[in-house]
Parts: sequence; structure tokens; C-alpha cells
Amino acid sequence: MAKQALILYYSQFDTTAKLASQIHRLTGADILRIKVAAGTFPDDMTATDKIYKQQRASGQLPALTTKLPKLDYYDTILVGGPVWDGQIASPIMQLLKQLQGYAGVVAPFSTGWSATGNYQQDFRAHAGKLHVVDGYHVLTHAAPRFAVPTLATWLRKL
Repeated sequence: MAKQALILYYSQFDTTAKLASQIHRLTGADILRIKVAAGTFPDDMTATDKIYKQQRASGQLPALTTKLPKLDYYDTILVGGPVWDGQIASPIMQLLKQLQGYAGVVAPFSTGWSATGNYQQDFRAHAGKLHVVDGYHVLTHAAPRFAVPTLATWLRKL
């Protein structure tokens, strides 16, 4: 694991938050939850999906309300988010825009219901010139499931 790491994550229903907390416990890295304005997304995933598809199609991404710390302090930023339609969530798309210019390593992690889809590829596509390494992806209702040994192995590679 890097000398100084930061965990940034977006979690709508707390599944990604649980994984981010586990990473925090294993690494001691600083951690910050990425938030959007209240009311941006409903509590229903079907309705959220409709808004998400409109955001992707229009490029009108949600504004983030979280103030980021000085990123040049960190060697590695772990960026976590949910899998939406096999891709990164729109708040993560917006976060990646804000991370442009960061010179360290960016390591994605995600949580999904039953398929990771093209999450890693979509993450890289939206990362621009960021130095992205292979991520850690878990599913709640399929494989790969969360396991501390696989998470620890991924973290050691960073």
C-alpha cells in the first residue's frame, strides 16, 4: 500500500460505504464520502436509473457537495462507487473530472448487484490522463463476493 492514501467514495444505499469502511480499517487511509445535493437521486433505484441515463446522455452530471482535500499530499487515491447499468455512477464521473491533474495512482473499487459489466473500462474511459490501476470489484448477489483475503491481496498490489 502507498505511503499516503485517500479513499473517496460515493454510496447511494451504503453498500459501497461498507466496502470503503473495510478498506479504511485495513489500511488506515484517510476516507471521505462524496456527496451530491439532497434530492438529486430518489431512494428508488429504478427512478435513479432513469435520471442516471439522462445525465449520461446529456453530459449534465450532478454537482458534488463534498470539498476535496489537497490531493498532492496523497500517493494513491482509491475511488469507490456503485455499478450502475454496468458502468460508473454519474457522481463518480463528476469526481474523475475533478481529479484531473492528480499525478498519483488512482485505484477504483466498486459494488454491484449482480454484474460488474464494463465498470473498469468505463472508469478508465472517464479517467482521462489519470494513472489508473486495476480495481477491486464485488457483487452482492453473484461472484465475486467480498472476502477480506482478496481485498487484502488487492491492497498489497497498490
